[in-house]
Amino acid sequence: MIGEDLQRGTLFAAEREGRILGIVVLDETQDEQYQTISWKQEEGPHLMMHRLAVDPEAHGQGIARKLVAFSEEYAAREGYTSLRLDTYAKNTAALKLYQGLGYDLRGEVNFPGRTASFPVFEKVLG
Repeated sequence: MIGEDLQRGTLFAAEREGRILGIVVLDETQDEQYQTISWKQEEGPHLMMHRLAVDPEAHGQGIARKLVAFSEEYAAREGYTSLRLDTYAKNTAALKLYQGLGYDLRGEVNFPGRTASFPVFEKVLG
């Protein structure tokens, strides 16, 4: 999956001294489950944030926060009206991060084969 993201040019990395500390994927692909969500910003285009991940050895260094800030700047620069994402309901650190950065909880979705739900967030830009 990451290899495909690289080929499409949608994977962005935070690095220091040649070491990748974290990644995020930014594209326009919305899962079909998103059709059930009542979005705050209906007019598009909308950018999706996928696979935000930080190397465990880099936790606590603000890498996730920097990747989210980069994503917001990228989205605004490219003319997107909102940034949308989901995260695993049991990922308490991510839930706290997104809510603390002003993302609105818009609902939740379920994916086949996953036991817990995925809260869905949106941040309207501009």
